[in-house]
Amino acid sequence: MNEVTPIIEPQPTQLTEDVVAQFLMDHPDFFQQHPELLGRIKVDTPERGVVSLVEVQVSKLRNRIGDLEEEITQLMSLAAKNDRLFHDFADVQKQLLMCESFDQAAKIIEQKAVVLNLTAYIKIIDHAHPKYNVDKTALDNFMKKFLNGRSAYLGRLRQTERDSLLAYGGLNASNSELGSFAVLPLGQSTPMGIMAFASRDGGHFQPNMDTLFLEQLVSVFHYLLTQWSKAHNE
Repeated sequence: MNEVTPIIEPQPTQLTEDVVAQFLMDHPDFFQQHPELLGRIKVDTPERGVVSLVEVQVSKLRNRIGDLEEEITQLMSLAAKNDRLFHDFADVQKQLLMCESFDQAAKIIEQKAVVLNLTAYIKIIDHAHPKYNVDKTALDNFMKKFLNGRSAYLGRLRQTERDSLLAYGGLNASNSELGSFAVLPLGQSTPMGIMAFASRDGGHFQPNMDTLFLEQLVSVFHYLLTQWSKAHNE
């Protein structure tokens, strides 16, 4: 006589918050199929008390729109600033290419720095003028400590560090360690010196800033230096 296998009735799933949440995640179009429920579901919010799910979604949407508008405003402001900087640096490079000597070029860079509320420093190994001269050992030490193959250093410098590199007037007369600097080598493999810009604002130059415009300026200036050096030696 054959045994009859008893039929096991499926147990109903116990309705829990997790089950409901999983169901809604598995069926993202649920409220599209049942729009009448949106106005009936209430959510207790700290800001507005008990409101409908629709109101919660509308509030989130408004907040998101506000965030996007703020981001767009910031991007437009940054774009306008970059546009001004581009034209400023393009104008400086154009003037540099018309220069016939180091002194002319240095003066143009220094004057533009003043317009930008900065102080420019140009330091060349064994330059005849003390203002533009830098000790090779001091330069090598700075390169190893702050640049180490990088195209620029952005940030603060202690007075002893900047005095050893920029030891002619300017910010070095102050005992304060406040201020920020952008320092770029004139040449990558064997730099002949550095070009630096200093701001009294300690947060003006920061490590995460883009240095494209500065690098282009330094590249043009370094090229001119090599050309003048060749002409002088011929």
